[in-house]
Amino acid sequence: MSKSAPVFFTGDWTSADGLTLRFRDYQGSAERPPILCIPGLTRNCRDFEPLVDAFAGKWRVICPDLRGRGMSDYARDPASYQPRQYADDIVALLDHLYVVVVAAVG
Repeated sequence: MSKSAPVFFTGDWTSADGLTLRFRDYQGSAERPPILCIPGLTRNCRDFEPLVDAFAGKWRVICPDLRGRGMSDYARDPASYQPRQYADDIVALLDHLYVVVVAAVG
C-alpha cells in the first residue's frame, strides 16, 4: 500500500512593501515547535517535500515561497532581493501565523 502525500493548506501574508507571499502549512503536533523550511536562492517550498514526508503530521511544517519564487509575487524593486529583506519577510510570516518559536531548516 502506498503512503498518501501529506495534506497542506496554502496561505499568504503581505510583506512590508505590499507583496503577496505564499506558504504551505502542513499541520502537526502543537506540542512541538513548527519546522520552518527556508528555501535557498532561486529555490521554492517544493524543495522540502522529502522533509515534509518524514515529519508532517508529527510536526507542523511551514514552507514559504520567498519573494519572486514559487507562487509568491515578484518585487518591482530588484534591490529588495537581499538577505535583510528575506529576514523581514520571514518575521512578518511568523507574526501573521502567531508563531514565536520555530526549528528552522534552510
